[in-house]
Amino acid sequence: MRPAVISPATREALEEYRGFRHVVRNVYTFQFDPSRVRRLVQQVPAVPDRLRPQLLAFADFLQQRATQADG
Repeated sequence: MRPAVISPATREALEEYRGFRHVVRNVYTFQFDPSRVRRLVQQVPAVPDRLRPQLLAFADFLQQRATQADG
């Protein structure tokens, strides 16, 4: 069984950005919540720091599986 690519906490953090993207693509700008936009912008630097080690761990898992399959 393969591990999750990202943790539930990271998924939740990314979900906010996905939701915001949906609003940007489908709603006019006058409906933006300025406090939400400000909070999301402030949190942006932390997202790659949280996501990168999880993606690297998943890539390591895939590499191990590929090595096992070859050998």
